[in-house]
Amino acid sequence: MSNPFSEFYHVPNSTELLDIAFKRAMKSSAKVSKNAPILMKAKKKESKRIKVAFEELINRILNIIKSVPIIGEVQDFYKELASLLVDIDKLRLTLGKLNGILPIFSQLEREYSSKLNRIESPKEADRIRRAAFGRISSIIKKQNENLEYLNSIRGKLREIPSIDYSMPCVVVAGYPNVGKSSLVKNISTNKKIEVQEYPFTTKNLILGHLELMGKFTKMKLQIMDTPGILDRPMSKRNNIELQAILALRLISDLIIFIFDPTPASGYNVDSQIELFNEIQDQYIKDKNIDTIIVLNKMDLAKEEEIESLKSKLNLSEEKIFITNALTGENLDKLIGYLNERYMPKE
Repeated sequence: MSNPFSEFYHVPNSTELLDIAFKRAMKSSAKVSKNAPILMKAKKKESKRIKVAFEELINRILNIIKSVPIIGEVQDFYKELASLLVDIDKLRLTLGKLNGILPIFSQLEREYSSKLNRIESPKEADRIRRAAFGRISSIIKKQNENLEYLNSIRGKLREIPSIDYSMPCVVVAGYPNVGKSSLVKNISTNKKIEVQEYPFTTKNLILGHLELMGKFTKMKLQIMDTPGILDRPMSKRNNIELQAILALRLISDLIIFIFDPTPASGYNVDSQIELFNEIQDQYIKDKNIDTIIVLNKMDLAKEEEIESLKSKLNLSEEKIFITNALTGENLDKLIGYLNERYMPKE
């Protein structure tokens, strides 16, 4: 399913909206016979301009409102992620305020059109059109804060990755700075992932794909890089961490949990194990989600550090992979496991 917010395009501010509407209105022309009286020509010309200005604004505001999907109707993953990224109540209120000016515009158009029909001199037509444009400007300028707010949040919502629910999704999790982004970058199609030697580089969910090859068939697997999660109570986790929790809970078919057995990440092994156990207990058992383990940074890890961690995890060797995600060493074994797990037997 594509990101339901992908059609949430640039929202113009009040000045931009007014410029567009008034320029189109002033360029519009009404069809009037050359032999028609001057008064009739003035009425027709200014009536057309007023009509175009109101219609242009009504249509553009309607398009803005329609570009934002109804939150209650989108899939749970998008609904919950949107609520982490923006204030949903404020979003609804803002859209409601914009929607509220549409009937006002329709009423004003009728009022000014009626006034034009009653004028007795051509000069009055220009005066009424200017008065109509003044009312329009006053109303739209009062909406500028709402327009700018919508434009400020659109980027966050449009950046939500598009999840294909017909395709398995492997979610990569762990503490910050353990090598999640390096692993996803190396095994997936997404080579634009930023990798830095400090924690919390990943601020949101990032999606790549891994093409698995069988003897006669092939398929794609979704690989999701998540922000690092710290081992602390849910109430103290920030929105960046909660995005990762959401991915684990709602879209993961398999979790790759990455450990750093060295001091390099800045987080000790016991804390990483506590986080792993929490994920196992709270997000995996109930949903029957499988997990495999990657012990990363094999170039830095001492043999006793690796063996100590393996002993504490007490898991079967077939679900533990020792890698250097930065250089790609041993990642072929991980890909081989995924290939065997997901490709149909031929």
